[in-house]
Amino acid sequence: MTYLRYGLWGLALLFGLWWAMDRGEMDGNKMKQEEPVARPISKAKLEGAMGQEEGKDSRMGGSGKAKEGFDGSMETGSGDEIPGQKILRFKNRAAYERFLKGAPAGMVLGQIDGLRAVQVKDGEWLKSMANASEMEVGKNYYVAVPELPAEVKAMGDAFYRGVGRDAVKLMGGEGVTSDWGKGVTVALMDTSLSPKSVDLGSEEGHGIAMASLITGGGLAQGAAPGATILEYAVLDGVGRGDSFTLAKAIYAAVDQGAKVINMSLGSTGDSSVVRDAVAYALSKDVALVAATGNEAINRVAYPAAYDGVVAVGSVDGDPVNAQHLYFSNRGAAVDVVAPGFAVVANWPGGKMVEVSGTSGSTALVSGAIAAILSKERNLTGKQAAELLIRYANDTGFAGVDDETGRGVVNLQRVFERNQRGITDLAIAGVKLDPAGKVTVAVQNRGTETVNSPTIEITVNGATRKFYPGSLAPNQSMAESVQFDAARAKQEGSVFVGANVEVPRGSDTRNRNDMWTGGFTISK
Repeated sequence: MTYLRYGLWGLALLFGLWWAMDRGEMDGNKMKQEEPVARPISKAKLEGAMGQEEGKDSRMGGSGKAKEGFDGSMETGSGDEIPGQKILRFKNRAAYERFLKGAPAGMVLGQIDGLRAVQVKDGEWLKSMANASEMEVGKNYYVAVPELPAEVKAMGDAFYRGVGRDAVKLMGGEGVTSDWGKGVTVALMDTSLSPKSVDLGSEEGHGIAMASLITGGGLAQGAAPGATILEYAVLDGVGRGDSFTLAKAIYAAVDQGAKVINMSLGSTGDSSVVRDAVAYALSKDVALVAATGNEAINRVAYPAAYDGVVAVGSVDGDPVNAQHLYFSNRGAAVDVVAPGFAVVANWPGGKMVEVSGTSGSTALVSGAIAAILSKERNLTGKQAAELLIRYANDTGFAGVDDETGRGVVNLQRVFERNQRGITDLAIAGVKLDPAGKVTVAVQNRGTETVNSPTIEITVNGATRKFYPGSLAPNQSMAESVQFDAARAKQEGSVFVGANVEVPRGSDTRNRNDMWTGGFTISK
């Protein structure tokens, strides 16, 4: 049995059209082997790269064919290996230096001194130099912009609400000013910020789009307008790169002073060199933010899957009951979610795009972390990331879950966490089980314990009230109401209303106290 929340039929039609779009297969032979180039990009220069002419176009960014024959490599870490290449890891500095000195000309493609790692061409020559006691031979995996599935196999439980230019507002950053993010360097691991093409059908503008969701500018909204973007072109014009180049860029970004590293990309391969680069960044208290992926599976892409990396999923633009986007990967590694459906971003040539998926959500979260760092200078990047996770708005099911982690990031709650006297109970999620149950989650998003609240749930005109004893700050809970599933199936719909009340009407923010909507149930 399938069921869909109805309404927003125009968006549903747009959603269907979007699936028909296809940016074409990626060609592994076109992958660049160039070293990543890092350079600070001023906001003025970034806007200049987008062009002076303000065109307007739309595209559900990152759409493309899902990889055929997906074999579960994301779960095993076996990954999609780059043919003809290997990564060598050396157990001591002397062995590393001996190898570099004796390697045949043209065989070494790259090196990371701090990790004693070398990217090489594969071949018979390696066998003569192999020494198991000194060196480990590993794979170099493809890394890419997360692709959206080409077909809708299951629409999930909602027609998604577009975000537009409200992404930062939906993250509690309604009062963004030009100094948010000032003094904070955000390293962007992506495509070049000086693309050769402005074609909306390519991925060359992906880096520009992600940068705009961090700093804003043009038509886009970002939480850190004052931040400095440090560019690392780890992906080529079709949005593809490799794990060695990513690891090298992470290591370099830390050494060049980045406090936040944005990775709107992912891989099915568990690369030891990326894992160790991540560990190095975390040891320096840098915030690493990465996309969970868009494969609609119960596994999170690398490097988002690594402990300490903020793994970001996507939700739609519903301000009260944010819906998990079905293609956003699920799993215990998911930390938070951010708006990710039809988010307005900039594109080269002064164009506008509407990006959907975990790439854009990741960039928005990186901007939010940069905003926190600019306002609280005593925090490290890692501490700011932890705060953003801790004070997220619970959504979906009560508490931490595999779809949305701790919930939607909320800057306002982070900034007001030490301010006493804020009373704010909110409807956090409404879920329908077509077998005959509606579950409503409630969260205390204020700074004071609320005693004797009232929760009211109405299903098809029948209302039931609940009286939980108390809710501490940040605590979530849920109540459920049964309904006649057979009758609902016959009628084809279920109408739901949910409301939470604080005693004596003392809720500081009451816009999130109520949710109403309908669900259709297929016959």
